[in-house]
Amino acid sequence: MSDLVKHFLKQVGIAKSWAEKTLPGWDDDMHRALLQRHGATMIEGRISAKSMNVPQLAKALDDYVARGWPRRKEWTGNKTATPKTVSPQIGHIVKLWGKLGQAGKVSNASRQALLAFCARQTAHNVPDLDSLSTEECQAIIEAMKGWLGR
Repeated sequence: MSDLVKHFLKQVGIAKSWAEKTLPGWDDDMHRALLQRHGATMIEGRISAKSMNVPQLAKALDDYVARGWPRRKEWTGNKTATPKTVSPQIGHIVKLWGKLGQAGKVSNASRQALLAFCARQTAHNVPDLDSLSTEECQAIIEAMKGWLGR
């Protein structure tokens, strides 16, 4: 099971908990009916989100959002802090790594696995993507594009 599927399954669980606490009369049967509407099938005698793929899980989450589930928590930290800007090359590396994970070419699409891949490509320790030079980023991007093309 890919990290992306695990993430979506966790989100479905969070949305279900929210609905049970917030929506009047919401119960497990209603949750399973919602999942079934979006493509879930029976596993071990009950409708399960584990039988769903990423697009189906996304639609189920969108259904919860339509019912009022706040998918993202409000930021309560420093309101004056500006978000860190990410270079286009690092953004491209992260996107390509996600595509490799979705295509099943990477068995572990985590951030740590990405850093380990970058360390192998550059032949030195990579504590974070910001520590890569422009040339190293470009070499990693080209390696990932070649891998994705195969």
